[in-house]
Amino acid sequence: MEVSLALKIRENQKLHDFLKKNSQYYVLLNRKPEFYEELLKTYKKYNRENNMEKVMDAIDNAEMISSIIKIME
Repeated sequence: MEVSLALKIRENQKLHDFLKKNSQYYVLLNRKPEFYEELLKTYKKYNRENNMEKVMDAIDNAEMISSIIKIME
Protein backbone atom coordinates (compact mmCIF):
# COMPACT_ATOMS: atom_id res chain seq x y z
CA MET A 1 0.00 0.00 0.00
CA GLU A 2 1.21 3.48 -0.74
CA VAL A 3 2.50 5.40 2.27
CA SER A 4 0.29 8.43 1.60
CA LEU A 5 -2.77 6.19 1.45
CA ALA A 6 -1.84 4.44 4.69
CA LEU A 7 -1.43 7.83 6.38
CA LYS A 8 -4.85 8.97 5.15
CA ILE A 9 -6.42 5.85 6.61
CA ARG A 10 -4.64 6.21 9.96
CA GLU A 11 -5.72 9.84 10.28
CA ASN A 12 -9.38 8.77 10.24
CA GLN A 13 -9.73 6.48 13.26
CA LYS A 14 -13.26 5.35 12.40
CA LEU A 15 -12.20 4.40 8.87
CA HIS A 16 -9.24 2.53 10.32
CA ASP A 17 -11.55 0.60 12.65
CA PHE A 18 -13.86 -0.16 9.72
CA LEU A 19 -10.90 -1.62 7.83
CA LYS A 20 -9.95 -3.75 10.82
CA LYS A 21 -13.43 -5.27 10.80
CA ASN A 22 -13.52 -5.63 7.01
CA SER A 23 -9.99 -6.69 6.17
CA GLN A 24 -10.84 -7.73 2.61
CA TYR A 25 -10.60 -4.05 1.68
CA TYR A 26 -6.91 -4.01 2.64
CA VAL A 27 -6.24 -6.53 -0.10
CA LEU A 28 -8.09 -4.40 -2.62
CA LEU A 29 -6.23 -1.27 -1.54
CA ASN A 30 -2.90 -3.04 -1.83
CA ARG A 31 -3.71 -4.10 -5.37
CA LYS A 32 -5.43 -0.91 -6.49
CA PRO A 33 -4.78 2.28 -4.52
CA GLU A 34 -7.43 4.05 -6.61
CA PHE A 35 -10.00 1.85 -4.83
CA TYR A 36 -9.75 4.33 -1.94
CA GLU A 37 -12.61 6.44 -3.31
CA GLU A 38 -14.83 3.37 -3.58
CA LEU A 39 -13.83 2.40 -0.05
CA LEU A 40 -14.93 5.81 1.23
CA LYS A 41 -18.33 5.37 -0.45
CA THR A 42 -18.71 1.93 1.12
CA TYR A 43 -17.65 3.26 4.52
CA LYS A 44 -20.13 6.15 4.35
CA LYS A 45 -22.92 3.77 3.36
CA TYR A 46 -22.00 1.51 6.29
CA ASN A 47 -22.04 4.51 8.64
CA ARG A 48 -25.47 5.64 7.45
CA GLU A 49 -26.90 2.15 7.90
CA ASN A 50 -25.29 1.80 11.30
CA ASN A 51 -26.64 5.19 12.42
CA MET A 52 -30.13 4.29 11.17
CA GLU A 53 -30.02 1.06 13.18
CA LYS A 54 -29.11 3.03 16.30
CA VAL A 55 -32.00 5.44 15.73
CA MET A 56 -34.42 2.58 15.16
CA ASP A 57 -33.22 0.86 18.35
CA ALA A 58 -33.74 4.09 20.30
CA ILE A 59 -37.27 4.41 18.89
CA ASP A 60 -38.03 0.80 19.81
CA ASN A 61 -36.74 1.38 23.34
CA ALA A 62 -38.86 4.52 23.71
CA GLU A 63 -41.95 2.64 22.52
CA MET A 64 -41.24 -0.21 24.94
CA ILE A 65 -40.81 2.20 27.86
CA SER A 66 -44.03 3.95 26.86
CA SER A 67 -45.96 0.68 26.79
CA ILE A 68 -44.53 -0.35 30.17
CA ILE A 69 -45.61 2.97 31.68
CA LYS A 70 -49.12 2.53 30.25
CA ILE A 71 -49.33 -0.96 31.76
CA MET A 72 -48.24 0.32 35.17
CA GLU A 73 -50.94 3.03 35.26
